[in-house]
Amino acid sequence: MGAIGWEALLKTDAPPECTLVRAFFSTYNRGDERLLVEHALPLFLKLGHEPAGDGAERQYFLIELDRRLRQMHDRIVVVSSNAREEPVEQDGGDSAYQWIWRSIRHLTVGSRGRAVQHSKLWLLHWSSPDGPDYLEIVVSSANLTLAALKGQLQSAWRTLITLKPQRSDARLSTWGILPSFVRELAISAGDGQNLDPFLELLARGECPESITFVASVPGVHSRAVLRRTPWGAAGLAKIAPAGNGAAGASITTPYVGSWDAETLRRWCGNFGGTTERLELVWIEKSHPWQRCWLLPKNTLRSLLEAGASILRLGRDPADSDRSDGFHVRHRQADDRWSHAKLYHFRRGNSRRLLVTSANFSMAAWGREDEQGALTIENFELGVSVEQADWPFEHLEPFDDEKDIATVADLGTRSSPLISWGSATWNGEVIRIECRCGSPSEVSGELRAGGETDPVARWTSDGADGLCRADMQYSGPWLSPFVVELTCRDECLRLPVFDERELEDRENTLLPEVDTALLQALRDQLLFEEYGGRTAAEDPAETADAIDDLAFPEDGDDETPDGSRSESYAVPAFVLARRHLAVVDSWADAVKELSRRQPDDFRRKHLRRDGELLVEAFRRQSERDRTAGPTGALGAGLAAEELAIRLKHFPEC
Repeated sequence: MGAIGWEALLKTDAPPECTLVRAFFSTYNRGDERLLVEHALPLFLKLGHEPAGDGAERQYFLIELDRRLRQMHDRIVVVSSNAREEPVEQDGGDSAYQWIWRSIRHLTVGSRGRAVQHSKLWLLHWSSPDGPDYLEIVVSSANLTLAALKGQLQSAWRTLITLKPQRSDARLSTWGILPSFVRELAISAGDGQNLDPFLELLARGECPESITFVASVPGVHSRAVLRRTPWGAAGLAKIAPAGNGAAGASITTPYVGSWDAETLRRWCGNFGGTTERLELVWIEKSHPWQRCWLLPKNTLRSLLEAGASILRLGRDPADSDRSDGFHVRHRQADDRWSHAKLYHFRRGNSRRLLVTSANFSMAAWGREDEQGALTIENFELGVSVEQADWPFEHLEPFDDEKDIATVADLGTRSSPLISWGSATWNGEVIRIECRCGSPSEVSGELRAGGETDPVARWTSDGADGLCRADMQYSGPWLSPFVVELTCRDECLRLPVFDERELEDRENTLLPEVDTALLQALRDQLLFEEYGGRTAAEDPAETADAIDDLAFPEDGDDETPDGSRSESYAVPAFVLARRHLAVVDSWADAVKELSRRQPDDFRRKHLRRDGELLVEAFRRQSERDRTAGPTGALGAGLAAEELAIRLKHFPEC
């Protein structure tokens, strides 16, 4: 690995012809719906319409996104935290885009006890038509929020792994602690099997050379456990640089916890280092980031007394051309602040760069007791890269410690009464589960559209704080569809995941989309997906636009110079060819899929698309009939042809 690069995090290295099959994201804050809808999902799902469009384009975009999410139902998983390190604004359940959670599985950690989900891991499974499948892995410091990707600088490691057709335990073992981390995350999220498909993907590929994962999971881990699974600071021994003498470490993170001389010494001992060879890259009081970077005064005193160095990450407001030292392309006009978490370990000529979600705190790395056990509060994940460059080699120590930006204290970490929750709907019953510190005081209500309905009866396990309720509901899905839980002065909104069958989920209404035109818009986008005519600019004129192409008015067959066209095509045949081309495109997709794995999830959707196309062609036949007595023939023939092909659809 050479110098640190400088590029957008929201991108993909998968070949252009690939399609997304499955995706996993972990984040501290709940996933930002606007970021997902307007930026991430259009990129990863490769949508053909723009979220920023006006009028018809906007409605086509929403319908296309909804269709793709229904196809990817329960194949996109987001895991976040409900416990917080610092106060944050409570996420609302009535966002304009709240409806995406009916198809995206949103999980929070804490079902087995208090836990903070602070890791930032993306796993993207890509499939190519004629080539291999790929697994794209991103480990970073970036939360799944607009603020993280637009207002902050992040550190990230990315790789694209070619997958083998079959799994292998030997390949799975090359990933070190990563599979165990994913399992623990799933258990804490209350869904031990939902992340299994991502473990199977890891078993189909090999970890890149010179890469080692370092992870933390909440809990008290004895020395015996840490020998088997080195969580937290114990994992630093796995990436300690080889060589003689004490190892050194350099750190840059925006948040430093409370440390004393003894806890610093023990942390350094995990990688064979000493506090005298410890460096912290930090900012001065006048730095623009000083409101975002937190270093307690008592920790600064402990670092200095232990012999550590505090290196000055300068920024000269008087020199607009001067880099602030973070990267040569980061200039004064760029007002983003660094949220990156980087650790550099060195011994002799051996180097290790750790890109991680972990701040320099005992909550992330663990508090070690006299018996060597570690108490960890956070889920964290990092990746160590051998012989990687360190971008802060030439920084100088502060001349005066009084110039170092500090805070008096960090305050107390919040412990929410409702630390975990889940809500799912099977079409008849909404199953609600939560963990509450005061189970007898928890209450809830369903919000469906503008109506509210209280949760009537709760059951509780008592000792572990788990509460459950089954709420009868067989009405329509209406946005927002959320369960709002309350305990004392706390409120937690849970989006309800829709577990109904595909056919039952198809006719759910979408906010912002004209219900009178919804079916026609869906038909046109379905045709478009299989090579049909691009949707018209004005949804109300969709049918008229198609009619005009097939049945031109007088004068429409003239060439640009005013002469008559030599085309003798019969308009009904022109339209029929267009409709039958859609049928052929669908048939080609079925043929292509038949050459792939028989259990491919897209098989079910292709068959359903065929059924929907038959219905859409029949409706199109009625629309085309207005153009003349022969106008309906093409769509009618397409419906008949597709119905015949469906009888011979290759089943699994």
